Amino acid sequence: MGGVLDFDTIDVELDEDFLKKQSRRCRDEFLNSLSLDDEDEDFIIPLFENVEDDEAPVEEEPLDDEQEEEENVDEVVDEEENDSEAQFKYSTHDPNVKWNRMKPQEGERYESPQQLKLCLTNHDISKGYQIRFNKCDSVRLHCVCASDHEKFGCPYYVKASWMSTEKSFQIKKMYPHHTCVKNFNNGKLMGPTWARCRAMSMIEGKLGDHYARVWDYGGELLRSNPDNTIKICVEDNNDGTTIFKRMYICFKSIKERWKMGCRRVVGIDGSFLKGQCKGQLLTAIGRDPNNHVFPIAWVVVEIENKFNWKWFLQLLEVDLGMDAGRGMCVISDQHKGLLEATKEVLPYVEHRQCARHIYANFRKVYSGIQLRNLFWKAAKSTVEGEFKNHMDEIRQISPGAYEHLMARSQIHGAGLSFPLDWPVRL
Repeated sequence: MGGVLDFDTIDVELDEDFLKKQSRRCRDEFLNSLSLDDEDEDFIIPLFENVEDDEAPVEEEPLDDEQEEEENVDEVVDEEENDSEAQFKYSTHDPNVKWNRMKPQEGERYESPQQLKLCLTNHDISKGYQIRFNKCDSVRLHCVCASDHEKFGCPYYVKASWMSTEKSFQIKKMYPHHTCVKNFNNGKLMGPTWARCRAMSMIEGKLGDHYARVWDYGGELLRSNPDNTIKICVEDNNDGTTIFKRMYICFKSIKERWKMGCRRVVGIDGSFLKGQCKGQLLTAIGRDPNNHVFPIAWVVVEIENKFNWKWFLQLLEVDLGMDAGRGMCVISDQHKGLLEATKEVLPYVEHRQCARHIYANFRKVYSGIQLRNLFWKAAKSTVEGEFKNHMDEIRQISPGAYEHLMARSQIHGAGLSFPLDWPVRL
């Protein structure tokens, strides 16, 4: 059509869905602007389009062999570009997005049908619509609107299936727009699984926010007792963000009580932190006069390595006044980074390995109940003669087991391999 369109005389056929949308709109345009959803903005139908007259087909001239080859090459290149664009078009679902911001899209891929079902449930609960899953198994998923079809005739639907080649679940077809009335009474959709996911997101979300206030936490500990030792290390990135690296805590009352009445033995070990925020917890534990566990200091780090162990031991050596390890004993596992850090920070300390860790390696080569009982009898001996008698029994049963233990010469967690004036037993 050429020229200018006459808007007074043109006939326009409106879609039924658009008419239903218009019938539910309020007459007040200000209220309509407040209640307009993101989905409603996508639902706007253009009334006028530029339409060109159909042109008569033009007969094509026959091509030479060279022209045909060039055209075939161009078609192959176009197909490859289309394939690359298609691969780029289909996105992968991000489960870390906040639940009320999830929005399924056609072509989007999911790791399982359960993940897709949760995404659809989150989206429609946040928007206030009812949905129903007609089919949901390991192969396919079919979701429709759960409103009264005779009354509203809502065309919403989602169809997805399993892609065996890519090992993912993909939305094949969908019509994401609802024409029914919103209803936030979604008790059927809010099942135990959905409620558990929301509760965990609330808890873990708060845990992540706590790391942003780590300076406030350290400042409050120092305000309550200025003699506490609090060390916090962070890393500033170029994009302006700050990453938590490690934190050391040792209370004044703990280090003073350890100096006054605890044995000069410190056990050092690390354990993994599980949850949203990963890392490792390094601890220093002592024994009080009643042979009870006495926590001394602890540190939260991102990984257990020589650098973090050395940083921890340097602060611990200052707080406890360890004097480079003179007259002290440290018991730990066989972590290489810890062994090297101990030699550098505490060169004069008596470093003994934990008997449990030694036996865990010993049983891999020499198993049996008899050797196990003799091992622990030797480890728990309180006098040197008793220790030698148990080791002789091990040598009579298995000379190889005896040589294996004596090569380490540190299976005793107590005073046998220490000076005899140290009545220490852990």
